[in-house]
Amino acid sequence: MLSVIRVLVLLLAAALVLPEAASAAGNRSGHHFHHRTVSVGSAFYFGSPWYPYGYYYPPYYYGPSYEATSLPPSVYVEKFEGKPDANSGEIYCPSAGLYYPDVQECSNGWQRIIRAADGR
Repeated sequence: MLSVIRVLVLLLAAALVLPEAASAAGNRSGHHFHHRTVSVGSAFYFGSPWYPYGYYYPPYYYGPSYEATSLPPSVYVEKFEGKPDANSGEIYCPSAGLYYPDVQECSNGWQRIIRAADGR
């Protein structure tokens, strides 16, 4: 184990000394440029196996698709003004939960129920 450490120290020292000697011998113009590059690391990746290169955003969620339709609703409810009679159609009292003529007075107002022509 001690010999492995010695070899690594010698390699590191050689990496620091050799580029300086090579640049001094190869440069005759009087300009001295010193470039030192030391890489310390491993060829192995230690980290998350799912995101080795950064965080990725999740895909954008598009809601369910709906299609427009030209069909009217099967039941249409509108406010009814006045007092219902036999010709008023289907009249509902929401506070009593009953239809006219089963109830004669409605305290919160009447609603007219209009059903689709196809009977839905």
